[in-house]
Amino acid sequence: MFSLVYRSTASPIFNKVDVKEMLEKARVNNLRDRITGCLLYYEGEFIQYLEGNQVMVLTLFDKIKVDKRHKDVTILAYGVTDSREFKDWEMAYADFFGDNDKMNYFKLLISSYNENLDSITSQNPSFNTFWIAVRENLDQTLESQP
Repeated sequence: MFSLVYRSTASPIFNKVDVKEMLEKARVNNLRDRITGCLLYYEGEFIQYLEGNQVMVLTLFDKIKVDKRHKDVTILAYGVTDSREFKDWEMAYADFFGDNDKMNYFKLLISSYNENLDSITSQNPSFNTFWIAVRENLDQTLESQP
């Protein structure tokens, strides 16, 4: 299993409707290509975690790099993993709008995560802890919805 994490800056004209359309297409394509992962949106920036077959993930990333909906695409981490972190998600998604304890917690996590990634890094315990916390939060959010 291979995973890749990148961050990018959203195009100024990119809005929530665009994100929804992008996610719908990504989920169909990722299901076909057996890619799973998570997309986070915070303060005009995307952080995306992709996992799957290395060739498939890198092929997708080549397309992502030239997508006009964002710029300044930077790899944060990549490597081989033992298992999928987002095995049930063709593409989990969270945007961090709103003001509640859960959102404030994740805003703090993302801010800390961004500050500590000055260059390409290998996956490490804090990296894994961050993505586990994101997955658990998304799982809980879905369970609590009517």
